[in-house]
Amino acid sequence: MADNTADNKADNTFESREFRDACGLFATGVTVLTSGKAPSFHGMSANAFSSLSLDPPLVLVCIDKKTHMLEVLQETGAFTVNVLSREQEKLCRYFASSDRTYGPEEFADVRYSIGATGTPRLDGAICVLDCTVHDVARGGDHDIYIGEVQALECLNEGEPLLFYSGHYRSVAPAKES
Repeated sequence: MADNTADNKADNTFESREFRDACGLFATGVTVLTSGKAPSFHGMSANAFSSLSLDPPLVLVCIDKKTHMLEVLQETGAFTVNVLSREQEKLCRYFASSDRTYGPEEFADVRYSIGATGTPRLDGAICVLDCTVHDVARGGDHDIYIGEVQALECLNEGEPLLFYSGHYRSVAPAKES
């Protein structure tokens, strides 16, 4: 058997922007993570979201260690994942912006209801998952929050908002076979 060790070593000569662009070629759905305690709610756009386990029902979301959301999650221990519809691109951009004000004013113009964990469910989302923090893992410049789903509500209508190659997209209609 040949020794291919030298051939299999990683060549980390790429820049962080190249890595980000490469990962951006994986199309993702777009979510807004919401948390907080009334009247001070907080939200952030996140596409680093995934299901993790069916039993127990777990999801994960990756959060940059520099964001305000980490402080909010440590305080509340709960969050809601709001899966956005293609009509909610403007809302996604709002929660992706670092220019908004944190605190009660952040949700002043946002339509929402309160979910099972006391965190906001955004009106118009095609699916919401109310979660309690189950565990936290460290991952480089992000923390990986694992949430146990306590309640959910999904609408079987509407098209999801997608993110691909740095741009918002939507699903093309299915072709007839």
